[in-house]
Amino acid sequence: MALADRAGMRFLFLSLLLVNACAGLGQSLTVGVVGGARLTDDLTGNATSESKRYAIGPEVELGLPFGLAVEVDALYRREGYSSVTNYVVESTANERANSWEFPILVKYKTAFPVVKPFVEAGYAPRVIKGTINSSCSPASLCGGSTQSQLGTNWQTSHGLVLGGGVQVGIGRLRLSPEVRYTRWNNAAINVITNFSFQSTQNQVDALVGLGWKMR
Repeated sequence: MALADRAGMRFLFLSLLLVNACAGLGQSLTVGVVGGARLTDDLTGNATSESKRYAIGPEVELGLPFGLAVEVDALYRREGYSSVTNYVVESTANERANSWEFPILVKYKTAFPVVKPFVEAGYAPRVIKGTINSSCSPASLCGGSTQSQLGTNWQTSHGLVLGGGVQVGIGRLRLSPEVRYTRWNNAAINVITNFSFQSTQNQVDALVGLGWKMR
């Protein structure tokens, strides 16, 4: 299992332990999945994004008194890019990586019985790990090495999350379409060359949660 996947599973496990420790205060516990699509670009500069726009993962929501709730997600994304530089030699780089985000959100819902509008705010760390395949030509100017593969070492990002939507209850089923905005504290992907590019720090997602109320 990749380092990012192990770190993500540890974080999710600790988050679920926290939710379980607080369950005595809860009014309800809902378990499900959340998925959707990124509405904004993920790269700026001289590279072509080859990331998938979808995001998907598990979610757990603990209901609290006074219309409050705590939600913990683990969102998986497939990230990638390609870049070509021509500066004395021609260099190409292609990355394929796994991105995991772990939002911890405090939500406030209205007291309407079936359709409950809500707002949310919270914190989300993000880890991105993968591989970069590079090539160089002509070989005579590339030090004898024309192909290479390296593991990425992007720094962990920390995001401020704001959002809102509605939750629809049908029996024990919970359907929650929403829009989320995340402001990342850094450009996790930050390549500085003659043809520089970076990941964007502003992210907007359209998501739908599908949950089952356990109690």
